[in-house]
Amino acid sequence: MPERFLEQGINFKGQDFELIPFGAGRRICPGLPLGNRMVHLMLASLVHYFAWELPDEITPEDMDMGELFGLTLHRAKPLKAIPIKSL
Repeated sequence: MPERFLEQGINFKGQDFELIPFGAGRRICPGLPLGNRMVHLMLASLVHYFAWELPDEITPEDMDMGELFGLTLHRAKPLKAIPIKSL
């Protein structure tokens, strides 16, 4: 973080718009497009190279699909999946 922001006590998750240089206009973070592509590539690789199964004690009908609302949407209960090497 640049020194000009260190002493201001800015809340990253709040409504403080002082951090707008990190995410808008021509001053946007140059690594943002690369990071976005890498996340999609890694997820696609995991889906492609593994067959995914549920643990023995969980059936698809018993899965809790509840959601927690906030700034982003989260599952109320984390999904547990077992990767099985397929390639």
